[in-house]
Amino acid sequence: MRSEPQHEPEEQEAPAQEPPRIAEIPVPQAPTRTQRRGLNLRLWLFLLLILAVGGGYGTYWWNFLRGTVATDDAYVDARVVSVSSRLGGRTESVLAQEGMQVKGGQVLVRIAADKLEIRLSQMRAATRSAQALLDNERNNPRPEEIEMVEAEIRVWETKLTRAREDQARAEQLARANAIAAQELYHRRGDAAEAFSQLEVARRRLSLLMAGTPKEEIRRAEADLELAEARLRGAEADVEDATVRSPVTGVVAKRLVDAGEYVNEGQALFQIVETGKTWVVANLEEDQIANVKEGQTVSIWVDAYPSLELKGRVGPLFAATLSRFSLFPSTSASGSFVKVTQRVPVRIDWEIQELPPMFPGLNVQVRIAVGVE
Repeated sequence: MRSEPQHEPEEQEAPAQEPPRIAEIPVPQAPTRTQRRGLNLRLWLFLLLILAVGGGYGTYWWNFLRGTVATDDAYVDARVVSVSSRLGGRTESVLAQEGMQVKGGQVLVRIAADKLEIRLSQMRAATRSAQALLDNERNNPRPEEIEMVEAEIRVWETKLTRAREDQARAEQLARANAIAAQELYHRRGDAAEAFSQLEVARRRLSLLMAGTPKEEIRRAEADLELAEARLRGAEADVEDATVRSPVTGVVAKRLVDAGEYVNEGQALFQIVETGKTWVVANLEEDQIANVKEGQTVSIWVDAYPSLELKGRVGPLFAATLSRFSLFPSTSASGSFVKVTQRVPVRIDWEIQELPPMFPGLNVQVRIAVGVE
């Protein structure tokens, strides 16, 4: 059997690919008259809008912004009073709480004052004693004292006369050897004693008639002044045991509780004084050239956005904010970066009736520097 030769399959030729067609590029056509008219209208409208915006801003600048400086770096400020204790002791009661309205002179804290009351009584007694001593020194001599000394002088004059008579008789008897020498000695001694007592009484009378020496009166006056000073100190201590509010305001912070022991000078309350607020505006250094005291200010408080308030420029601060900083802006390393400084300016309200103004509220101000 003859095998037929096997023929390899012929490779089929791949169909020829057509070259890629180039996309036809549309030929631009000239805009029609309607399209040109719409394009011109939009252009004119855009130009009119720009002119209107520019004209409106120019009018606003001319009427409101010209001759003014503005900043939003401003806030409401007020005096915050720190109430402290003037003496140490245990607190008996605390009569004020945070957020409470207090009036000037209202009692806030009472400190135990039992020992202070005892000391006050002692000082009052010492003052009365010093006053009595001074009165006694000033009123000397009293008539009854003079009369007493005069009576004593008369008594010693009588005794002296009698003693001298006895001495004379004793000397006569002694010359006749009728008495002993010792008896004569006693009679002489009695006469000498009577004479000495009479001189003492007369000296006492002369001193009484001369009055109290001036140095004694001055010493008594000094003792009285010292006693009165101690009395005032004791009264002040008793008064300081009752801590009162020095201002009318709102208690912002309470730092003490009943029963605690407080030291002298320890802070007890922080009170924000109400009714006396103002605005502090921190202007940039290139804005203060024309700012003067008394210029009018428009004020907007963020808490009351629909309300425009008026004020007047008060005294300008004498230094920039950086001078009050705990960390100085100057560097000792020799490097220097210039930073725009801000100058605080105080602004006082023109009206008295204001909505509640709390210290720290954000404020925007505009100062009319072109209006005196």
